[in-house]
Amino acid sequence: MLKEQFAGLLAGFLYKIYSSTYRYQLNFENELDKKLFFDDLEVRGKNKDHNLIYACFHQDDLSCLPYFSHRDICILISNSKDGQILASAVEYLGYQTVRGSSHRGAVAGLLAGMRKVLDGHKMTVAVDGPRGPIYKVKEGITALSDKSKRPIVPVRAHVKNGILFRKSWNQATLPYPFTTIEINIGKIGFYSTQELEDKMKKLFTKIEIDSYK
Repeated sequence: MLKEQFAGLLAGFLYKIYSSTYRYQLNFENELDKKLFFDDLEVRGKNKDHNLIYACFHQDDLSCLPYFSHRDICILISNSKDGQILASAVEYLGYQTVRGSSHRGAVAGLLAGMRKVLDGHKMTVAVDGPRGPIYKVKEGITALSDKSKRPIVPVRAHVKNGILFRKSWNQATLPYPFTTIEINIGKIGFYSTQELEDKMKKLFTKIEIDSYK
């Protein structure tokens, strides 16, 4: 446990320095959502009127984590050893963590996430789970949204220049230093699992293969 915690803290420290060079541009599918989105991110602490649920794919983790850091957002993370490393890293980056996944502790994780949201906390969920398959939305986030009566913010990242890890199940993307990252925000609202999956796939701006090394 201590080994994983140390590895996570080190990773968080190094990535905070590395990602400080990123430049961000936000694009909204629905311009009317801008105020709701920015008001939500500005709120610190518990607020039952400003606690949206953010949906992303694991592919976009490294792109989105720096932008949404230190905004009192909770992240649902698996109970695995890798999950412990990730939890320590994101806690260093200014997130709160809730443990559980679609494979281990799914019910406990969902209930813990539910308590956080009902208590007024913002929540973000990597919707394709800890092992995929890639771009396949699991039912946890829509259940969380339905039961808490809080809307979902679909989020995708478009990296101008970066490294695409094609052999990883999630094809993780590591942005290059000083690159521009477009954060694409889908219409904020309530979705079925299939509707959310379709929405998030459409949000992604196709990147030419030549932009990756």
